[in-house]
Amino acid sequence: MQFSRRQRPRGNGDESILPLTNVVFLLLIFFMLAGRLASPEAFDIQPPVSTSEAQARRDGLEIQLSADGDIAIDGQAVDLDALEERVGEQIEANPALALRLKADGAGDATRVVAVMQALRDAGGEKLRLITIAPE
Repeated sequence: MQFSRRQRPRGNGDESILPLTNVVFLLLIFFMLAGRLASPEAFDIQPPVSTSEAQARRDGLEIQLSADGDIAIDGQAVDLDALEERVGEQIEANPALALRLKADGAGDATRVVAVMQALRDAGGEKLRLITIAPE
């Protein structure tokens, strides 16, 4: 008794590439979404150099202050009056919210103090000044 082998119909190979295509599209979607999660920089800011070697925490609301005196909250430009209002709304929603001020090292110190006072008037109690690590 002789057993004959059954021949499988041969495909064109497209079935083996389909899972790979699905994975590539899923990765593409993931990186497109992950790229949008980073907060955009409204201005080109060069913070002053820190004397501390401790790493800064990245939680909380980031306020950016350019060398020209322009202000932004999480990448959206605002003026000084709107800053106090918008920060106040967010602190009202989350009283333990930490504020991070990223000011340009070449900016005017009186403008930095004015922004800090506006943040205090808005109800901010926790303020961190962002600096860059020493080399």
